[in-house]
Amino acid sequence: MIQIFIDDSGKSDQSPVLVLAGYLASKEKWQVFNIGWNAILAKHGMTSFHAVDVWRLGYSSGVKSPLVRGSVFVQLIDCIANHVEHAFTVSIPFESHEHWFAPKQFPDLPSLRAYNMAFNVLLTQIHQHMFKRRFDKELEIIFDEQGGESIASVLSGMQEFSRLAAKDFPGLTVATPRFMSDDNCPGLQAAEMLAWLLRRDALNAHRQVDRSQTAEALMLAQALSMPSSLKIWTDDDMRKASEKVTRSLNLLHSGAN
Repeated sequence: MIQIFIDDSGKSDQSPVLVLAGYLASKEKWQVFNIGWNAILAKHGMTSFHAVDVWRLGYSSGVKSPLVRGSVFVQLIDCIANHVEHAFTVSIPFESHEHWFAPKQFPDLPSLRAYNMAFNVLLTQIHQHMFKRRFDKELEIIFDEQGGESIASVLSGMQEFSRLAAKDFPGLTVATPRFMSDDNCPGLQAAEMLAWLLRRDALNAHRQVDRSQTAEALMLAQALSMPSSLKIWTDDDMRKASEKVTRSLNLLHSGAN
């Protein structure tokens, strides 16, 4: 059994990007990971991990404290790097998405909303990985149920995704995601850390901060030190995707007529 835990980070009124990110490993490796993760939390007097709260707590006791070798952030990232097998990330810029995929342009295609686009791209990455490397393994996908989208909304496009996947990944079983709280799930807490670091790094870039020495960028390098599948959408990517969708819709409409 292969498991991947996924979380999201970023809202349009607070962040330049929406990020979906997660980590994949065998169920056996996750079991060992859980023990190590919980032991680190217990050492720091914690029962659960939420990146923004721990980050604020670290900085309240010293500007560089999140980077101190014994900090909970550093120890947890080391735990991730030592146990997970692959990382997956998708980042979509809100401003570009609004420009090229405004709801009024494609009112009948909810799959083109920012979250749904990121969701489908991430699922494609995951199933490409399974098709090429783990074809004979069963896959379980777990999302944080406290994300910004309803479960019904997230799952609404699964039938269409499964239909397309049957052509792109013949013979591969498409896994339907399930949802759970991250309160007692180290895998989801790790995914939340990765998504949060990616969003913070994008925010620093948006603010034109020198990222070569920022704590977020330094930690992100370690959090992505394992093999990774990354998709960072640019404005040009958004433009090309919008043009492709428009051409496809025009062909459908001309065929219908």
